[in-house]
Amino acid sequence: MWAGDSSKNLMNMTYGSTIGELMSLKELVKLLIEKEHVSPRAIKTLLDLLVDKSEGVQSHELNAATMILSMVASEDHTLVAMNMNLLITAGFTGDIELAKNTCILLQQGVPAKKQEAQDFTRLEETHRLVSTISDKLLESYNTPHVDWIGFSNEAVKALYCLCEIPDTILTEILNKLLLKTFPPKGGDLLDNMEDSSPTVNPLAGLHMYRLLSLLGQTALSTLVHIDTRVLDELKHRSTVRQQIEESKREKNLKTRGNKTLNESATDAAEEELGLQGATADDAEVEHVRQVLEREIVSGQGYLARFAPLLKHICSSPQLYPCHRIQNAAVLALCKFMLVSSTLCEDNIQLLFTLLEKSTDEKTRCNIMILLHDLIIRFPNLLVNWTNKIYARLSDESVKVRSTTIRVLTNLILNDMVKVKGNISELAGCLEDEDPKIRSLTKLFFAELSKKSNAIYNVMADIISHLSDPETGRSKDHFQSIMKYLFEFIDKDKQAESLVEKLCHRFRATRCDRQWHDLSFCLSLLSYSEKTLKKLLDNIACYHDKLADTEVYSNFNLIVEKQMKKLRKLERHVKTL
Repeated sequence: MWAGDSSKNLMNMTYGSTIGELMSLKELVKLLIEKEHVSPRAIKTLLDLLVDKSEGVQSHELNAATMILSMVASEDHTLVAMNMNLLITAGFTGDIELAKNTCILLQQGVPAKKQEAQDFTRLEETHRLVSTISDKLLESYNTPHVDWIGFSNEAVKALYCLCEIPDTILTEILNKLLLKTFPPKGGDLLDNMEDSSPTVNPLAGLHMYRLLSLLGQTALSTLVHIDTRVLDELKHRSTVRQQIEESKREKNLKTRGNKTLNESATDAAEEELGLQGATADDAEVEHVRQVLEREIVSGQGYLARFAPLLKHICSSPQLYPCHRIQNAAVLALCKFMLVSSTLCEDNIQLLFTLLEKSTDEKTRCNIMILLHDLIIRFPNLLVNWTNKIYARLSDESVKVRSTTIRVLTNLILNDMVKVKGNISELAGCLEDEDPKIRSLTKLFFAELSKKSNAIYNVMADIISHLSDPETGRSKDHFQSIMKYLFEFIDKDKQAESLVEKLCHRFRATRCDRQWHDLSFCLSLLSYSEKTLKKLLDNIACYHDKLADTEVYSNFNLIVEKQMKKLRKLERHVKTL
């Protein structure tokens, strides 16, 4: 059982840790809990640290204690409910980092299991936690140089996790922040935004940046809330209604006697196929979809009034030159687009224009990350835009290129994006000037090779594009890329088929550079008897190119490799 010094040791492990290291620490705490090595005294030690806040306790120690408690609460959600008042009192009276970590801890109060989560009693809007979080958001709104965005994001998540009507609570908070950002001058509040100036509000830039970020997080949390909790609740109620109706039918059967043959057959078929439940589930899913489409960021929804503002800021960088405000507006617009396919379709052109032309690399990176989510949510809407995503592999920024590779890796390996036609752009990154990007690209192809025939299926396409004299790569880069990729062609049937494809491509070549590239690729293959026969059968495709010195040299290399195999075989036979 760990307590005291052991608790402090775990706290020490959080200092300066990366996200990955904190996730590993969380798994360690989970293992300790499973082995029953976490005592109530150890938890009390951490809670007492939050409550006492003696002079010797530093703010980073309070944050560390809260982070460890979050890890414990993720395995035992009752910790939050049992100490709710203590956490509210202690967690929001310190710095904003402690308030953020407290919100993360509070989110663990909702049971992970679906059935338990449905029975979880959520907080009313009059609960002390609601007013505490609201007050903390408002009082720190004017404070520069603090992580208000991080706190507000976790605060929104906590309210949506724990409260019964979070949308009403967030509407009230947003209205108060709007008044602080744009003091009323008559007319509609939102109309005053474009007229606001530093003389009216010296903190207008900071306020707008924070307000836009909060709008985006509210939209995203609303989407998650409706698509998970609300949908689950609707399905649960539908199931309960069906059970009640089924119970009534059984009672009626007993009173009426046997049904007719046709009625019995129909009910039996429905019961067997689960048609009633499936139809009800489909109805609930469609209802939720319609709500997200028409009542959140469009139509009469509260957030819908901000959508034109976000679009205006994103499309007017000359009026809003601050990169922070531009970045916050783009992020918020992307999150709004995640909610509604209609809004997504209306603004997708603007989003890709910003991806191409924005001068801020952080904005381009964030757009790329959100595009990943948009493709997963609305794949059919973005299927024709994948070329624009691949184009960012040639971005001048290393960060944008590396972000693009990560996004494409995830999408391709999960079959969300087709690889044919653009995969050569990724292959070209094997020779990127940045070693980190080269490493990420190699990792991608190594993972892709685990899919059956995946690299073989795109090899001809890669060779064709990279050897193109107008858009291809230099000879040295081409050969380096091919040497790496051909290592994954390890089946005789793949080599045999690839030999035939490459031989036929000789007839479509336009210059000697393409002859050299094709013959070089042929020299990289491992030849079985059938593969070699295939090469000889197609000699008509390339015989006229053998007069070229480099082509002849590459074919000669193939012959030499086969001769070495033959001599090795002869030596082996002699030893028998």
